[in-house]
Amino acid sequence: MKLIRYAYPQSQASNALNRLFDLSAPTLGRFESLLGDLFETETASSQPAVDLYEDEHNFYARFELPGIRKDTVDLELENSVLTVQSQAVSETDGAVSRSRFERSISVPDGVDLEKVSAAMQDGLLTVTMPKAEARKPRQINIH
Repeated sequence: MKLIRYAYPQSQASNALNRLFDLSAPTLGRFESLLGDLFETETASSQPAVDLYEDEHNFYARFELPGIRKDTVDLELENSVLTVQSQAVSETDGAVSRSRFERSISVPDGVDLEKVSAAMQDGLLTVTMPKAEARKPRQINIH
């Protein structure tokens, strides 16, 4: 079994600071974007961690979604790109907070796209992508 662990994405604040020193961007745009990301309070956006692995018959993508309800998750497969996203709005003591995430991964070559399925349990969304028959290992007889 092969396992590929995607690194946890950087926070928006660190991405904003990296853009501050991007000399190719116009100065005014850099500072406007930086301030918007550093002081954003209305919507928090993130990318969930994902593990990719395979066995003899399937590829798997396991997304870590702690505290996310299954009915708020949207899963879409288009042009060999799998996208997981969710938006939630909660109100506490009159304050409204919004959370949002989105993560896209490329589906490996040789996946039977019609048979892709997903299951969510205990904050883990597991997407099963069956290998097409031509991709499965097979024994070759020597004559």
